[in-house]
Amino acid sequence: MVIDRFGGEDENYILYLLEIHKRMSNSDLCRALNLSTSTVRKKLAKMEEEGLLIRTYGGAASLDADRDETIGRKSQMNIQQKRMIAAAASRFVRDGETISLGGGSTVAELCTYFLHLKKAIILTDSTVIANLLTKNKGLEVHINGGIVRERTGCVVGPSSDQLFQRYYTDKAFLGCDSFSGQKGIGSDNILVGRVEQTMFQYAKERYILCDSTKLGQDALFSYAKCSEVTALITDHDANPEHVAALRERGLTVIVAPAVR
Repeated sequence: MVIDRFGGEDENYILYLLEIHKRMSNSDLCRALNLSTSTVRKKLAKMEEEGLLIRTYGGAASLDADRDETIGRKSQMNIQQKRMIAAAASRFVRDGETISLGGGSTVAELCTYFLHLKKAIILTDSTVIANLLTKNKGLEVHINGGIVRERTGCVVGPSSDQLFQRYYTDKAFLGCDSFSGQKGIGSDNILVGRVEQTMFQYAKERYILCDSTKLGQDALFSYAKCSEVTALITDHDANPEHVAALRERGLTVIVAPAVR
């Protein structure tokens, strides 16, 4: 059963099913999980309280079908800031390294700099990132297996983190939906967050690319502490108080210059 590949975590399996089907009835979930109706209802009620799904009449629906912006739309938001963040992050890109790249529009801007490398191994959980990088024949691009999220191109599922467990990468460059001193790196999608958590854990150096609108915010799922980050790279519009507070925690914060 697929659920065994989630380590028996019913909640993650429910989220996985809703990722695929968008909405499911209680009876369908009972059959999929081999649980009683009352048990499923209790789990759904608890997950709704935690903000993980929407309960519907006789079932549940995914949050993310309506929450996520498409990658195309995201790429047009704060575009100049994202390009400056990518330019600052490019200082840490080196030939010959093995690098993990998360999904998201800011990381997509960074891909421009990978097109000039002579040789590197790239691991990613994003079909968008993979397509951008295959333009450089010197790059060996690996993408994980799983379900492709229609709106964002990220690949998720019960075994979607296995690729990233097979490599200890030199560096990881990841975007995020939120970043705060208290809760660290946040993702609005738990399944995406769990994959990128593995990418983060198996990298020697960890760079978070975060535009200023996401600083000090909270997301649905937090997967790493500030103390585990090599450097946070943000833009010149970042709130100076947020930046100062993060630096007081010992975090290296790189502020990209203002757009000229």
